[in-house]
Amino acid sequence: MMHRPSAPELLKPGQSYYSLVVAVAKRAREISQIADESHEILIEKPVKMAVEDFSKGRYKMIESPDIGVIKEKEITSADSTDLDEVGVDNLI
Repeated sequence: MMHRPSAPELLKPGQSYYSLVVAVAKRAREISQIADESHEILIEKPVKMAVEDFSKGRYKMIESPDIGVIKEKEITSADSTDLDEVGVDNLI
């Protein structure tokens, strides 16, 4: 039986769990799409194959240096008209 790596084993210091989940999901979707296009039947699940790709170093996750940084945006008059159309009461 193959060792199933846990998320902390796959993450380097400072990398986010969320980014790993997104990266694995994208790779799994890519694996599935390639199999569909080549009419290949997959024996293993695409997510398991994607995790294996990351654990063996065939794929690497590269995060943006500003990940997790919330950027403030100034609300303009155009934005406030959009809020009027939706109705401020619906936002609460």
